Amino acid sequence: MSVSGYSRMQIRLHWAVVGLVAVQFLFHDGMVHAFRELIDTQVQNFSAGVIVHIAAGLVILVLTFWRIGLKMLHGGPVPDASHSPAQVMVARVTYGLFYLLLVLLPVSGMVAWSQGSGLAGNVHGALRVVLFLLIVVHVAAALMGQFVRKDGTMTRMVKPID
Repeated sequence: MSVSGYSRMQIRLHWAVVGLVAVQFLFHDGMVHAFRELIDTQVQNFSAGVIVHIAAGLVILVLTFWRIGLKMLHGGPVPDASHSPAQVMVARVTYGLFYLLLVLLPVSGMVAWSQGSGLAGNVHGALRVVLFLLIVVHVAAALMGQFVRKDGTMTRMVKPID
């Protein structure tokens, strides 16, 4: 289903996830230290940083499923008419990768922490790098659309249709 823009709830969920992902990136050092300790000693250290990281990851997972549900129920905006078919395809693949990563990162983190799995920890770390790169591309594309192409791309994520 295609609509002219995003709903108020879709926008709120987007920015909530953005904020939580930023927290995860900015404060991940405590979790890295605790995970290394877990691998070395087989003892889980539930410091404040670890608890925040785990809680934020779980909230991201729940909000991601909520976003997917809303997208399935209400759809998303139709692509801008000025965008080429290739741009539309890249955008759709990017959104799909975001959803996939926002599910796989918390799951791999849970497996790594609960099982003391170095392999899951390595997967989690690699997915984190992919997410970071995807964020850079996404932000660059949004800024390019808004300020260079002047197609109103970013307006759709701040101005709800309802």
